[in-house]
Amino acid sequence: MLKRVDPLRKGLKDLETKAEDTRQKGEEMTKIIAELEASIAKYKEEYAMVISDASVIKNDLSTVEKRVSSSFVCVTLRRVSSLH
Repeated sequence: MLKRVDPLRKGLKDLETKAEDTRQKGEEMTKIIAELEASIAKYKEEYAMVISDASVIKNDLSTVEKRVSSSFVCVTLRRVSSLH
């Protein structure tokens, strides 16, 4: 009877060891997932700020282009009027 029980005990011990290893790996994966989710949230915030900054830069560029165009027209009109 002990000859039958000993292999079963060994098998049970092996399964318990594997279960503990799997549990530890699961906890590690859960921790990694939480860290990745936090990183993703941070990157989303940074991306939103970059997009906002890009929008401000585009608006500033548009304003500068309008001013340059207006100045160019003024300079051109002065040159033309000075020729007459």
